[in-house]
Amino acid sequence: MAILASLAFAGLGFVPAWAEVPFPQQAPSIPYPLVAWPEADTDSALRISITKRMASVLDAPKGALARTKAMIIVHGGKILGEWYGKGITPDTRLQSWSVAKSMLHAALGLAIADGRIAPSRPLPAPEWQSKQDPRKRISVLQLAQMTDGLRFDENYADAGSHAMQMLFGGGRGDVGAAAARASLAHEPGTHWSYSSGSANILSRHLRDRLGGGAAYARFLRERLLDRLGMRSAFPEFDAAGTWIGSSYVHATARDYARFGLLYLRGGFWNGEQLIPRDWVERARTPTMASRGEYGALFWLNAADPDTGKAAISARLPEDLFLARGFGGQIIAIVPSRDAVVVMLNANYADDPSPIIDLVASLLNLLPSA
Repeated sequence: MAILASLAFAGLGFVPAWAEVPFPQQAPSIPYPLVAWPEADTDSALRISITKRMASVLDAPKGALARTKAMIIVHGGKILGEWYGKGITPDTRLQSWSVAKSMLHAALGLAIADGRIAPSRPLPAPEWQSKQDPRKRISVLQLAQMTDGLRFDENYADAGSHAMQMLFGGGRGDVGAAAARASLAHEPGTHWSYSSGSANILSRHLRDRLGGGAAYARFLRERLLDRLGMRSAFPEFDAAGTWIGSSYVHATARDYARFGLLYLRGGFWNGEQLIPRDWVERARTPTMASRGEYGALFWLNAADPDTGKAAISARLPEDLFLARGFGGQIIAIVPSRDAVVVMLNANYADDPSPIIDLVASLLNLLPSA
């Protein structure tokens, strides 16, 4: 298996628990949600339990999650639980923030399948092409794993930070160029550091490989979003024609769940391997420098190889991997439970434990896949 080969290359010397969990298949009797979502029976004991648990936490007017906008639990390809805040409906588009990075992973996967992008090759950024520039060694995969070594300040409390200047300041018209101007702080491949700049360098590269902004927009719509039935999804582009893949997609909660189901099925969708399986496996394979926290444009709950401690929480399954955005936006994919959990939040506290507590309690109600 490709995943085992990658682990051997990383030098783990063992197969961790998450890697032994296969991607569950969609039952032939359950259609993919191309238009409407199949739903579990409203009177099933499991659906009733899930609904009660969600309501008990999310309906609390002064609870830690009182500002949650939407939440969906998908199990076995069916919606098992669904909750919306005041003024929010299944048709309301909601902001992704950094959840968009994981959607960028899918777009890159499509381009890899087309032969347009080679993950292991250096990314030919125009800013890095002088003969002595050490950045010219940075590969597409290292940018996706955020081990590129570029100096990027992911700080949203400082208006002068790299992230703020790229998204809201002088770099907002060409986010890829703004990010690519960063200097090298570490040898590529040796240090992990979360960076929205890395995602936008990748997105600009994809734009260039596809032939410009208009072609990029069509590619996202025709090859990814429409194929999944994500018709509400709206990715934002900058003035240079680059999708701001670090941060900007707007979609309904049900459409975010469609994206989660694609990855729960290992990139397979409605009879077709839409995203290459190896690339999906790469998403949940820890980059060693992250100590179990990060794969490729996805966050993980894998164990730190030195301490054995789960990256997020021991209360969550180790095979859980997720798209995660600022303020508590998540699309959690859990193969061991055949489940997707979507949560669209407005929780800006530093403490993620209320989200972890709710997600863990819901997953504990589900049978193993």
